[in-house]
Amino acid sequence: MLRMHGHHTVFQQQLQTDVAEWPPHWGDPAAWRDALAWTLAADLDGLRPILAAAYHPTRGRPPIDPVTLFRSLGLQVIFGESSITAWVRRLQQTPFLARLCGWPGKVPAVGTFYNFLYRLYPDPDRRRGALRRSSGRKLKLKPGEKMPPKRPGVTGRVARRVRREAQRPVRPRVTDRWDTLLAHVVQQSVQRGVLPRTWDLAVDGSPIESGAHSFGRKVCGCPGKRCGCLRYFGDAHALLGWDSYRNRYYFGYNVVSLAVTNAVPGQPAHPLVVSLALHPANRNDGIAYPDLLVKTQRQFAGTETTIRRVIGDSAFDVDDLWTFTQARAVGPVFAPHTPPTPPQVSPAAAAAGIRLDGEHQPVCSAGRTLVPRGWARRGVRHWACPLVNTTAPACPTPCAKAHKLVSINFRGTRYDQIGLPYRSPEWDAVYAQRTSVERAHSLWETGGVKAARHRRRYVWYGRLVIGAIAQHIQAWVRQATA
Repeated sequence: MLRMHGHHTVFQQQLQTDVAEWPPHWGDPAAWRDALAWTLAADLDGLRPILAAAYHPTRGRPPIDPVTLFRSLGLQVIFGESSITAWVRRLQQTPFLARLCGWPGKVPAVGTFYNFLYRLYPDPDRRRGALRRSSGRKLKLKPGEKMPPKRPGVTGRVARRVRREAQRPVRPRVTDRWDTLLAHVVQQSVQRGVLPRTWDLAVDGSPIESGAHSFGRKVCGCPGKRCGCLRYFGDAHALLGWDSYRNRYYFGYNVVSLAVTNAVPGQPAHPLVVSLALHPANRNDGIAYPDLLVKTQRQFAGTETTIRRVIGDSAFDVDDLWTFTQARAVGPVFAPHTPPTPPQVSPAAAAAGIRLDGEHQPVCSAGRTLVPRGWARRGVRHWACPLVNTTAPACPTPCAKAHKLVSINFRGTRYDQIGLPYRSPEWDAVYAQRTSVERAHSLWETGGVKAARHRRRYVWYGRLVIGAIAQHIQAWVRQATA
């Protein structure tokens, strides 16, 4: 039987009674003001059915109330403690901190917290180690340079695959419980007026460094350290990736998240994470983005929230990602790799009498529209004279470009189509909001989540989601005290 504590109002009354009867050996009560305000605002009763679904209702020993475990892990982020073991030791040594979590008596053991995290992330591929070769490339990259894709065109193939799968019935994910918990808290933020109902989302990735080593441990008897045999890796799902911001390689994961950038009219902005995905470090942001957008739209389908646009840096400036985002009825605002120029013909083509019509289509001197002949590179398309088709009528005055290709750069037109010409005041105002997602990641830094040395994927995902939820509750406190 699942044993439950009282409702949040009863818990609030118990805390207020503890504060009124504050004993001297607890220290200065003013030092607990921020933590107490966060705990009183953290109404987690709506999460109780989701958390209770992870336990069998009748079998086994009565477990500890999962709401208290969830509240304790949220307070761990607020206090900036990275280690769960050190956090449990701190709870055992600080009576009032244990009462903030909901335990006036005995504090649960360390294994209870890890078991709680695994219950919400029942990974069928929970490997405690893996025998495989070290993955990842170490290239000599310049500061700020992105790692080139190992397989050219993989971003487009992923976008097209996700677009096809989005039309099929929804399949269960191992992260469904955590995603539902985060979505429930996000809806509370919308109902409280912290977040608007129409969202401008910023997308970006952030590195998560694993506590395991990238070179693994030898299990063979070969002499030396450079044999090609398989090895034992402590973190079976972490891989080697490149952090372009810090210009270094790291072994771990890449968390890609969507954060709200706009504010409720007349209210301050609260950059808060509304959805996230965790991938190995060698997977770039553009590959993780299509599935994340589909998951986010499905998570908030049927609610009053809508996604108006998605803002991203140059890592998302891929034609297939532009097409994919527009097909999902969302406006893409992705920075270009290089400043785009308006569509124009070359001097040689202009000398031959070729011009562009109102729809940026090349037209020859005889008034005939040229036919497309594929893409030269990103945003640059080839065109040819209609005479390349044997069925085309003959031209009495063929020009110098009759048997040559004409290249037109269309990269600048996409920004006109979304109503934000590149480098216009409107573009600068919208793209300046992209840094909101970086500010939303700051709680993972200050909350000790990134400083942790976990070696399991289910622990990382749970702590990242709890950090995002803790940030929402902090926004509730700021709004109530404003």
